[in-house]
Amino acid sequence: MRRRLPYALVLSCSIACSGPEGVDAGAGAGTDAALLDAARDDAGPPMVEAFAALGANAEGIALGTSAAGAPALYVTTRDGRLARIGADGTVETHATVADPLGVAVRADGDLLVCGKDAGGAAVLFLVTRSGAVSTHVAAGPGGVPFGLTNFVAIAPDDSIVFSDSMANRVFRADADGSNVALVTDAITYPNGLAFAPDGATLFVASWDDETVHALAFDRASGTYGAPSPSIEGVANVDGVVAATDGTLVLVTSSRGILTATPGSDETATLAPTRAITLPANGIFGDEAFGATDLFIASLGQPDVIRVRTSLRGVALPVR
Repeated sequence: MRRRLPYALVLSCSIACSGPEGVDAGAGAGTDAALLDAARDDAGPPMVEAFAALGANAEGIALGTSAAGAPALYVTTRDGRLARIGADGTVETHATVADPLGVAVRADGDLLVCGKDAGGAAVLFLVTRSGAVSTHVAAGPGGVPFGLTNFVAIAPDDSIVFSDSMANRVFRADADGSNVALVTDAITYPNGLAFAPDGATLFVASWDDETVHALAFDRASGTYGAPSPSIEGVANVDGVVAATDGTLVLVTSSRGILTATPGSDETATLAPTRAITLPANGIFGDEAFGATDLFIASLGQPDVIRVRTSLRGVALPVR
């Protein structure tokens, strides 16, 4: 994410947060049972609770499997780890990656992670299910370096799409990391990405513009249309998660976890900001983790948070 926090949000966090990116897991921003309990809807779910203790704030989160084939959540932590979490909440270090941000799981089970190489350049890493790390995409068209690889997603044709937030650009690449091409430079500070359940639309969150944009995706050619506003007036959207019924879950730092319908600006709250400090990204579980449970990585507390919902997530990569 590595974003520019709005003044009001920085001010509201200044009492409890400090350190890099304005957050510190050890400065009172940890999960508080009473605070999470306060997020429970009086009529029942959603319920919000700590699921796994990471020992560090987190950014990206994805659902995959371990090398042994066991269901696993993969989470990028701000102390330079790609953590692997089992369905029982057990946390292990899967790999070490410099400055990791977004993460996505490919169809073959390997992972793509936004991060920085040894020289500090923004890249996409390939991390295998056995934990081997290699640079997968090193630069943009013509060898131009990226500003900040922030979020990555796998398209229905197995190609890659990712945001370069600092450069205000979204790129695509072939599955093997070649043929990097510009998708759009018309979105200010692009961040989270998600494909619609039918794979025909890519949603891109603009952190600065309070807008989630929609881009048509052509499976046959692997190309994208021009972005157009789909949801407007929602500030500080970091992550976007698609549900099977077409609902989008918006992970925001200013208003918590929201639901919205593409083409409408009406939103509903799944979990308010008082329940999760600086939520960054989310992913729905599977049958092992709970298919209607939403798991949240947070930049303000050292836990993966579980939000119980009535929605089901789209199986990724979208097909």
